[in-house]
Amino acid sequence: MSPLILVLLGLASVAVILALIIKAKAHPFLALLLVSVALALVAGIPFDKIVPMLEEGMGSTLGSVALIVTLGAMLGRIIEVSGGADVLAKMLLTKFGPDKAPWALGTAAFIFGIPVFVDVALIVLMPIILSVGRRLKGNMLNYALPTVMGLLTVHVVLPPHPGIVGGSQVLGANIGMVLLLGFVPAVIMWFAAQLSIPFITRRIFSPVPALDGADHAENEDDAEATQSFPVVDNPPRPGVVILMILIPLVLIMTQTITSMVLPKDHSVVQFFSFVGASPIALVIGVVIATVTLGYRRGWGLAQAEDVINSSLPPVAAVILITGAGGTFGHVLQETGVADAVANALAGTGLHVLVLAWLMAALIRAAQGSATVATLTTAPLIAPLVTSMGLAPIQVALVAVTIGIGSMALSHVNDSLFWVWARYNQVSTATGLKSYTVLTTTTSIVGFVVALIMWPIVSVIA
Repeated sequence: MSPLILVLLGLASVAVILALIIKAKAHPFLALLLVSVALALVAGIPFDKIVPMLEEGMGSTLGSVALIVTLGAMLGRIIEVSGGADVLAKMLLTKFGPDKAPWALGTAAFIFGIPVFVDVALIVLMPIILSVGRRLKGNMLNYALPTVMGLLTVHVVLPPHPGIVGGSQVLGANIGMVLLLGFVPAVIMWFAAQLSIPFITRRIFSPVPALDGADHAENEDDAEATQSFPVVDNPPRPGVVILMILIPLVLIMTQTITSMVLPKDHSVVQFFSFVGASPIALVIGVVIATVTLGYRRGWGLAQAEDVINSSLPPVAAVILITGAGGTFGHVLQETGVADAVANALAGTGLHVLVLAWLMAALIRAAQGSATVATLTTAPLIAPLVTSMGLAPIQVALVAVTIGIGSMALSHVNDSLFWVWARYNQVSTATGLKSYTVLTTTTSIVGFVVALIMWPIVSVIA
């Protein structure tokens, strides 16, 4: 097929995926898988080659992603059930004081959100948000916005969250390097959002919800997400909670740093190449958290098993979507569509970071999911990255930029928008004028940071 036809096939496949998700309300896993099959057929792949191609794409993507996402969910659930989120938020509220409550909530959300999926983390923190709002009164947006922005920022930029992990896998980016680079824009994005919130809340008001039961779970999914286990009377200290989150992150980043500054055959590099590999680092984190936050506070073997088991159902769909995204990317590559799209993108003359951010933002605006936006953008950008011969650290920054782009233009087709608005009793119009504006401006800030980082990482490369 001619390059033009292949490019049109690529654009059509993305359009069909969006139509299936938005109009037909198809599950993203099915949408990605069906379009992958259809694209292979239209591109002339023989029938007997299609299924092996799908299996190869799924397997190569999930080889590491499934481990990282699952173990990250386990760690987050242990911290959640042990009362870690509650003590962390209360400690920060005490330290910051009532006048700085938004900063306390935002800080707690940023830290707690690293290992916990954004929707679940928001629901877990909601009682604290509502309690602070009812105690301090005033504008509910002062307490609702810092929390969701802290959670969403780490969700789109930092591993072990599924979108950035899956996108990194597709691009061939090192997870440790993505984590190391991602912290820079993540912190700046969070800080910029915190500074922007007072400007938004001066002109947009949402009352604090009355204590009328409106903040309970309203459907089975919410009930499952807020399912609780008996919590011991002696919750962990905030410092212990932070340590549990930091242990795997430090191991992963240490592995990356040592491999960059020491010879490959050095014993330190070899040691951290094992304990600092993302799956092993997270296994270590889960084991230490189970002992420290669980067994030492009265959990029995059965309760520890129940807590860990309860972390698995929410990640099943995420893992499948991630695998289907990898399958779609593999089909794009094998059919030649990806290379044709890469050549077309290169012909625009736009910088690779501009293309990465813009595509992710537009796909997020169209279908609502940050994870799907990242997983759909990554395979389209990957061939361009390969053809440019970018260094590993540059590839990692491209992955981070795609994640940053997936934060922009979040609105009514985003499930998080509705979870946040419903629990805080924020009207749709108010949500669009506050939440949507803030996610977009924060994403733009992150994009600018990534552009500034590019020449720096290029020198390092």
